[in-house]
Amino acid sequence: MQNSEAQQPREAFLRSKSGRAWLLLLGLALLSSAAAGGALYRSNVHWFETNKLEETATALRLVDAMVANYTDVRADTMGDQAPVPAAFRAHAIERFNAARDGDHQLSMGWLGVPGREIASAPYEAATAQAISQAAATGQTTPRSEWLDFGRGMVFRTIAPSVASQQACVDCHNNHLAGRPAWQLGDIMGAFVIDVPAEGFLAQARRGALGATALLFLVFATLSGVILFLQHRRLEAESRAVASAEQAETDAEARRLAEAASGAKSRFLALMSHELRTPLNAILGFSEVISRQTMGPVSPRYADYAQDIHRSGQHLLTLITDILELARAESGRLSLSEEDTSLFEVVDPCVRLIAPRAQQQGVALSVALAKDVRLCADTTKLRQTVLNLLTNAVKFTPAGGRVEIRAKLHASGGLAIQVADTGIGIKLEDIPQAMLPFERLKAAEKIEGTGLGLPLAKMLTELHDGILELSSMPGSGTRVTIHLPPYRVLAEPESAAEAEPRRATS
Repeated sequence: MQNSEAQQPREAFLRSKSGRAWLLLLGLALLSSAAAGGALYRSNVHWFETNKLEETATALRLVDAMVANYTDVRADTMGDQAPVPAAFRAHAIERFNAARDGDHQLSMGWLGVPGREIASAPYEAATAQAISQAAATGQTTPRSEWLDFGRGMVFRTIAPSVASQQACVDCHNNHLAGRPAWQLGDIMGAFVIDVPAEGFLAQARRGALGATALLFLVFATLSGVILFLQHRRLEAESRAVASAEQAETDAEARRLAEAASGAKSRFLALMSHELRTPLNAILGFSEVISRQTMGPVSPRYADYAQDIHRSGQHLLTLITDILELARAESGRLSLSEEDTSLFEVVDPCVRLIAPRAQQQGVALSVALAKDVRLCADTTKLRQTVLNLLTNAVKFTPAGGRVEIRAKLHASGGLAIQVADTGIGIKLEDIPQAMLPFERLKAAEKIEGTGLGLPLAKMLTELHDGILELSSMPGSGTRVTIHLPPYRVLAEPESAAEAEPRRATS
């Protein structure tokens, strides 16, 4: 049990009693927090309803007082030519809202009983039914409800209006010729008061969610701390056991690594001698035969000798790349730094690759300043550039173009770029292209070992540089070697560049 917890502490904790208790507490904390948040939301809504009912009652008393006084004055002195009470009712509610912001203003209207109204019919069927029911039953108690008219939630109160003044009854009866007359005490309509509530409800929801999150965080933290303290002793024991086992494992791994490194070094030394010695003989004798140094030979034999020489050169390059790669991976590869020039590094590579480019019908151009001095390992930097040029020419079809150029960074570093118009590499395949011996599907029919880019990357990094690759299928590839500023000993005095060299079919 302890060994399992030492290897997989998280899984072991979740499988333990403490872990199951923690998960249970998290579930309970979530439910409790949600319940508390819901209760807070309902409490806020209840407060809103109570508060708005009180405000509505105040507004109704204000309107009733003003309308009642005005009705008496109108009946005694002004007659039917004076404005109707509804105008002063609207003025009263306007004054009531004047000191309130938009989210707290009331919308009040007086609506008559359906079929007996003078001018103010109910807004919609539900309101009409509520007013008709109150008139039929004589129920004068206000009723409230939540409504959504598509523009946000509204808290609506319907307060039945009782005929309490003879002047009001007489005025309404004058407009109801042919219909039953009103009597004192009849419910003649209702005040409909709407309070906008969308802003308040949104704020209440945010508050409830915030309270839920805070409570859950507190519960989860407290339960986590408690269970952590409970589990602490077991973790300490597990770490002690794991530490002892890891120390033993590390010692064994170091021993095996040292043995493997020694075997690798012996193998490299043996390969260097046993393979290169006969291979050099093969290359030398095949060259002698192909040049007919010892006398004329059949043209077919001369062609065979050239094939042997080309294959031998390819094999020698492969062996050299493998040895260099192995030395780099084992940390045995070092630099022989010297004062050299950019031209001395690049020009031999261009001369070597130019015949192959011409044979394949690929245009080769060079653009670099002649007098840039470098502190570098000329051989290894040259090998890096040659690998990049070889790859560029190899993967560029006839009629394509390969260009090598160099420019100085503003920071003082140097960028050497090899660009081609070849087949390109998919973005997702670039990491694979940087691995040794990896061959991309698009390059399966083209001769190669998959060592060019990985070795170029290692040799660049050996110079404390960075190798950057960008490519797009069908549009070509750009590989850039970025050397740090301390590798540049002298910058060119002018912007003049070397005349481009071109190899065309």
